[in-house]
Amino acid sequence: MVLNSDDDTMSVINADTYKEVSRIHIGRGPHHLIESPDRHTLVIAMSGSNELALIDRTTGVEKEHVTASDPYQIGYSPDSKWFVAASLRLDRIDVYDGKTLELVHRLPAATMPSHIAFSADSKTVFVTLQGTNSLTSIDLASGKVNWTVDVGPTPAGVITRPSGTLLVGIMGANYIVEVDPSNGNVTRKITTGNGAHNFLASPDGKTLYVTNRVAGTVSALNADTLEIENTLPAPGGPDDMAMSPDGQELWVTGRWHAWVDVIELASGTLKTTVPVGRSPHGIFVY
Repeated sequence: MVLNSDDDTMSVINADTYKEVSRIHIGRGPHHLIESPDRHTLVIAMSGSNELALIDRTTGVEKEHVTASDPYQIGYSPDSKWFVAASLRLDRIDVYDGKTLELVHRLPAATMPSHIAFSADSKTVFVTLQGTNSLTSIDLASGKVNWTVDVGPTPAGVITRPSGTLLVGIMGANYIVEVDPSNGNVTRKITTGNGAHNFLASPDGKTLYVTNRVAGTVSALNADTLEIENTLPAPGGPDDMAMSPDGQELWVTGRWHAWVDVIELASGTLKTTVPVGRSPHGIFVY
């Protein structure tokens, strides 16, 4: 399932034939989608129509739409207590009750809050602020900002490592940074490629993938040492990623060329590209 942000559609691809089998209107400005904590539902964020679409994960049938103001990136805390939406267009961060999806806190965020990560204890959410080159830390219970620190030009994806430190993709440069979650200090820079954007950890936790949107590549890093082990081709402005269930393929949305790259991990080669709608963004592979 691929969200086409500029077409307001969702493409469904047969993963065996690598063919798009359907494309439906899903709502205005669909960007990201995630699984619910019980894995029964896909939650799709549509910033243009100010709503969340809840879709049955097994049947693909829409169950309901929930009003949410400009949800761009979304995420559940590890304990499922909190649901957070970054509102890139309206410069704010919304914290909801994870079970009821009722708004608990609304915080101004200057500017362009985009990607989200949580601390392992579910007490803190970290959000990148693309417009001010910053990363912000928010206490979820109180809704208070712990710190906001400059981490590099146009930060995008953020992920929490098993060690507790954070990694941030610096899209306005060619590297990712490691950040101390207690104070936001940058402790290390790792060069990956121009437009370092987003992250995906392999199912076994041994490899960390980084999309380099301008370079048109994906860097495969050793998850422990953060050393680059391979550079994979991903033409078309690589953005979000998903792993095939057997762990043999990496599926990557190409924002600039309206297709999805399918990378064969054993050989490190581009296996095929699948045409979809304009500006494909979020992706989920069953």
